[in-house]
Amino acid sequence: MVNFHTFSIAFCTLMFFVCNSLFLEKFTIWFKNRDSIDYLGLGAFFALAYAIFLIFFLLICHRKTTKIIAIILCIFSTIVAYFIKKYDVSVDRTMVMNALFTDKSEVHSLLSLQMIPYVIFLSLLPIIFITRLTIIFPKNYFIKSLKIILISLAIAVGFGYSQYNSIHRAVNLSRKKIVYIVMPTNYIRSSLSAFNHTFSKKFFSSTPRDIKVEGKVLKQEDLIVVLAIGETSRQKNFQLYGYDRQTNPILSKDKKLHVLNGKAKIGSTLYALPEILVKNDIPLTAITSKLGIDTSCYVNYSLYDNCAIPGEIKVSNCKRGKLCFDEDTIPYLQENLHQYKSGPRLVVLHLGGGSHGPSYHERYPIEFQIFTPICKDADVINKCSKEELYNTFDNTILYVDHVVGNIIKTLDKSKLNYVFIYLSDHGESLLEEGRIFHGMPPGIDLPPEQAQIPLIVKSSIPITIKKRPEYTQQEVFDTIIDLLNIDIKVADKTKSFISKNYSK
Repeated sequence: MVNFHTFSIAFCTLMFFVCNSLFLEKFTIWFKNRDSIDYLGLGAFFALAYAIFLIFFLLICHRKTTKIIAIILCIFSTIVAYFIKKYDVSVDRTMVMNALFTDKSEVHSLLSLQMIPYVIFLSLLPIIFITRLTIIFPKNYFIKSLKIILISLAIAVGFGYSQYNSIHRAVNLSRKKIVYIVMPTNYIRSSLSAFNHTFSKKFFSSTPRDIKVEGKVLKQEDLIVVLAIGETSRQKNFQLYGYDRQTNPILSKDKKLHVLNGKAKIGSTLYALPEILVKNDIPLTAITSKLGIDTSCYVNYSLYDNCAIPGEIKVSNCKRGKLCFDEDTIPYLQENLHQYKSGPRLVVLHLGGGSHGPSYHERYPIEFQIFTPICKDADVINKCSKEELYNTFDNTILYVDHVVGNIIKTLDKSKLNYVFIYLSDHGESLLEEGRIFHGMPPGIDLPPEQAQIPLIVKSSIPITIKKRPEYTQQEVFDTIIDLLNIDIKVADKTKSFISKNYSK
């Protein structure tokens, strides 16, 4: 006989550490720091993953489900551990969905005698042991489970925050693979994601919310507002902001640019984009579209759901073949301008390649490899020198200069009335105080190199920039609403930082 909580902790501990010990070498590679292993960071990562697993187990296991769930986890862990070890796969949502729809012939071809030890030690022996156990459930066992959950959560969060930089670096370095191989949280998380993607949206989701826009366009003016959103570019490496390298040979020659002190709030593209494009849960492009303003979104990568109305157009037929770069958004802009006749218009460009790591050298074409030597490895700490890291990142900024410069050239050539705004979603850490890449945990402000982003404005019509110490991303939303003469409660015109100095 064994107490439920004793069994839960013992089962989760054994399964977690036995399974993950099979891939310990992989984990240590991603937590390598020069010539040593960051065992504190690795331990914090394991503590966080283990706590998630234990919490999940305690929440779903009760009197009639504990043994069944434990047996199912043993079987799944056997299969997943075998395939990760043998085929070096990552268990994400797509892998789970592929497994669900794999036919019998494919299954037979993937199995081998090498699976026998996994079956014996991860399934057969544990299942025999579990079935013979008598698990005792004390009174108010769920209350005690909640206490264990809270303690586990507190320890995990504490470790996670204390070693955030180390864990975040490992996640980026592995391209999130570390998340997809840590067991059993990988297949639990991916299975839930697959269920949500396949079934819950079909059977449980309510009808998509119809966004109601109550506003009006006060004045119809011939004006095109172009908003270009960059990726992971920081002020610190822009020549325009005082950097001692010529990373902006094109933009630095344009004397009509307004170079402003932009500030990002969130170091993650997924959550940073709404800071620019959404306010009070209402997307900017939904407002303009529903009020009759011609609106288009052209993207390299994705704006996610922030341009669901009118919908985004992803670049294709890229001029370098299968490989697309941010410059491939420009032909879409050219065609848009060619079709323009009159009235207000909004064009959103997502320059999603930008300066995103860890493989910075993949973000620009070969001819922009000006600063050398460069870093060609995602493991920028262990495989590259600081000089190589900065050279490679500076080449991305050089390419941003080329793309933004050509967008402005396209607008100038059109002879149309326009206001152009470029800003990045967030910046990037390049070993400042040991930080690398971007993103900070909730509740912690971004460090300066991630918060200070380029914000560049150019206009073919007379404008005045309201002087402020810094300009937030949310103020870009208010500014565009103001430029397009939209009267709507969601916007705060006092936050707009561009005033038009003409009237027609």
